[in-house]
Amino acid sequence: MLDAFVHLFWVWIGPHLWWILTVLIAVAVLRFPMLGRGPDSSRYRDPWRTYRFAARDQLMARAGNRCEAPRFFAWGRCVSPAAEADHVMPWSQGGPTVLSNGQALCRGHNRSKGALTPPWWYVMGLEKRRRGYFPTGVDPRVVAVLGEGDHAARAQWQAGKNRK
Repeated sequence: MLDAFVHLFWVWIGPHLWWILTVLIAVAVLRFPMLGRGPDSSRYRDPWRTYRFAARDQLMARAGNRCEAPRFFAWGRCVSPAAEADHVMPWSQGGPTVLSNGQALCRGHNRSKGALTPPWWYVMGLEKRRRGYFPTGVDPRVVAVLGEGDHAARAQWQAGKNRK
């Protein structure tokens, strides 16, 4: 019985195996996240969930109050006004709430993105687009890692929250 199944498998799938494997490899490469820029969610979860106040204003201003999502695949830029501040590396996946991990998005792009970890080509495309509109001296790279100052700010916030 098993021999018959294996024989039928190779008769039907064998001639097509070369392009099935090619497609699977291409999908794996395109979906692969950007190494070294994402969070290490096993160690620490950022207690700050949303971009608020000055951080949100700064995020929107550096994007020119326009959506930073691509218009087509990874090229061009959405023409809609930015309505929401979002994490490039999702907070639910361990992405911290820091400016280098933030992006200004229209409602449609933010809803369609959901909690997906972006693949490497999305991050590279975003950084390339940002070089054209970010203010001079502002680093366009996406780095989803908390710095020492960020850790200190969270500790100070937590201490004030515990005093109440």
